[in-house]
Amino acid sequence: MKVYQHNKNSGIINFLVDARYRLLRHMLLLLWLFSLLANANFTSEFTENSRYLLFLVVFLTFVTMIYINMYFIVPLFFFRGKYVAYFLTVVLLCILGLVFLIAIIGDLFAKYHINDPHKNFEINEYFASVNFVMLFILLTTTIKLLQRWIKDSDRMSELKTLTMNLELNELKNQIMPHFLFNMLNNIKALIRNDPSKATDIIVRLSDLLRYQLYESSNEKIRLTSEINFITNFLSLEKVRRDHFDFTIQTHDRSSDFKSVKIPPNLFMPFVENAVKHSADIMENESNINIVFSITKKEIYFSCINSVSADQEVVKNLYGGLGLKNINRRLQLLYDKSDYALEISPSLKQYSINLKIPI
Repeated sequence: MKVYQHNKNSGIINFLVDARYRLLRHMLLLLWLFSLLANANFTSEFTENSRYLLFLVVFLTFVTMIYINMYFIVPLFFFRGKYVAYFLTVVLLCILGLVFLIAIIGDLFAKYHINDPHKNFEINEYFASVNFVMLFILLTTTIKLLQRWIKDSDRMSELKTLTMNLELNELKNQIMPHFLFNMLNNIKALIRNDPSKATDIIVRLSDLLRYQLYESSNEKIRLTSEINFITNFLSLEKVRRDHFDFTIQTHDRSSDFKSVKIPPNLFMPFVENAVKHSADIMENESNINIVFSITKKEIYFSCINSVSADQEVVKNLYGGLGLKNINRRLQLLYDKSDYALEISPSLKQYSINLKIPI
């Protein structure tokens, strides 16, 4: 079970956010509400036989209002920044609760009133109770807001650590000395035979290093920068391998493709895996096909690569720590319902399909 990092020294805050204490939190909340209503003694003017049922009706009404606020109104409005809509909805909820109490209690329990069995219940008799439940609702909203803030803070802290680890791993995997050494040797061999191609490789290598060392340190980068980086990376890989080819397609269904921004190196781990596992020890033709499709709200990424004939490599494809880090990073970046990752293996190819929000 996860214990939030910066709450290890705070028992109260840990109690508020740790899933292990969820049931206990709700029990204490209901017990507190029960005790407050019991001390209010609003059933004293009714006959003894009707008091328990009356108390139960009022208690369940207030509980229903509180939980509607906590699990529907707060996530739907407050957490999405719609504060005016949230306040108006809470007021409407309190009014509906008031109407319900007047209709049910006024009609069904009026005859059990000790002093005046035919007494008509007025709004002001329940106004104090509605004020009470509204304050209780706002209190639970504050608790939910505190929980959200703590969880978001921990998510951002973990995401920052994970991103730093990913960047270090990518620096080791992508810009290792032997990678640069091979590129420089290829450039050296091409300078005399094909100077224009050597120049193109130098430019691509320069862009790749610039992106990795500077742009990828930003919180968000342009999607076009990520695509250019992937293109340069695969182009350099093609220089190293004689039987390798790739395609990158972009389908733009949004208004402005260049304005879309994403976290850096989001798609690169999939491309790295595709490059690694498409390498064929028998030097057969291998390929990688990448497609980016963009709508107004979502980005669709597809990466399909041919599979190596080496079955030992195929057996471990996309396994281990790399995929776990990718999944965890997606969980930290997006809500579970906002993204979808699908990995489809087969004997001849592997395909990755990822959907993320813009």
